[in-house]
Amino acid sequence: MKALYQTFRNSRGVCIDSRKIREGEIFFAIKGPNFDANKFAAKAIENGALAAVVDNPKIAGSHPDFFMVADALQTMQQLANHHRKNFEGSVFALTGSNGKTTTKELIKSVLCQKYKVHATSGNYNNLIGLPFTILNTKPGTELIVLEMGANAPGEIAQLCQIAEPDVGMITNIGKAHLEGFGTLEGVIHAKSELYDSLAERKGAALVNLAEKYLDANSKKVKNRVFYSSNEVRKTRRELIVQAELMAHYPEIKLRFKLSKSSYYTEVNCQLTGRYNFPNIVSAIATGAFYGLSQEEIAAGISTFKPFTNRSEIINFRTNTVFLDAYNANPSSMRASIDHFLENFSNPRILILGDMLELGTDSMEEHRQLVRDLQDKNDKYEQLWLVGKEFGKLDVKAPIRHFPSADKVAEELETQGIQNHSILLKGSRGIGLERIVSSK
Repeated sequence: MKALYQTFRNSRGVCIDSRKIREGEIFFAIKGPNFDANKFAAKAIENGALAAVVDNPKIAGSHPDFFMVADALQTMQQLANHHRKNFEGSVFALTGSNGKTTTKELIKSVLCQKYKVHATSGNYNNLIGLPFTILNTKPGTELIVLEMGANAPGEIAQLCQIAEPDVGMITNIGKAHLEGFGTLEGVIHAKSELYDSLAERKGAALVNLAEKYLDANSKKVKNRVFYSSNEVRKTRRELIVQAELMAHYPEIKLRFKLSKSSYYTEVNCQLTGRYNFPNIVSAIATGAFYGLSQEEIAAGISTFKPFTNRSEIINFRTNTVFLDAYNANPSSMRASIDHFLENFSNPRILILGDMLELGTDSMEEHRQLVRDLQDKNDKYEQLWLVGKEFGKLDVKAPIRHFPSADKVAEELETQGIQNHSILLKGSRGIGLERIVSSK
């Protein structure tokens, strides 16, 4: 590890895709179920890699710049932990069932107003993406913001062993990835592994008192900082920030003040929907914890730009489309539907994709969602369901089912639908964004 770390210190960072290698990077030949990157290690060196970490004995001695290890992924994780131990700044980690990527990007936008920040790119939040993020931290970085995702118990604990966060936050806990966690209790236990790590390291936890399960499960952390995204919440605890939602459509407007401030600051954010308000308040609380002024925090919130497939309003032909198709679980699905029905004008069409990775609860969660929507059928004109999970319900007219997003796109074209409000909400694997990519 000593020799590899010294080589790493002389490198430009790490890469796990030989096609994207930059001169001076270290290539990690990580194996997957359908590929073996060891085959591309020589090509990576040829394309400018400083060195390659390989775990195939057959090629170990074929190049002087190969580091032969037992497991390339495990070595990358160990190297990331070694690098983290040498990092003198603060490491902030967050996880949650809903909104963690949006919250992470908001936090980055806020903290960048004062610090040099390196953050998880996109959703590089797993046992490959997190060490990759740490190892690509630029010199001079003062704060690392890491998103942690998990599909099974123990994964958050593993990520914390690599990252050793000083400060952390759970955005919320709900029915997501039940296929791996089994039950809601399994989700609570798995997400709370972040609190376990913070308690062990004597770190700090930012706790949103408006979210269920967080207060009770964070008690093991001695240094807790409280805030609330529920503007009417009454508590004896001191809140690091107070915030009030003033408008939620077409953009969010809010006002907030820090605990020691005598005045409120109003700010607009380019996000839409009440369900994004807790994400914004979480970012404000994080900025307050790290010593930013109200003006610096407001600048970070106002300049934040939403990213593809999350709460986007798109003009599609003559229709207005609300595209929120990056991910979906029962709680986020209902939040998007409620926002759409409240704020978008008639005639409305709901196009909903499967909620994936719900395990044994999948059938019942999809069935209950459809039942709830049948009780609201006076609020929309059509309900279209997309994917295999919804297909198992054997729905009857006027509800329609489509096997894929491409078939929905064809039907919209055939019907020549115009001047409608259309909601596209579903898990990323359904690919509902393809419906509006065929303009």
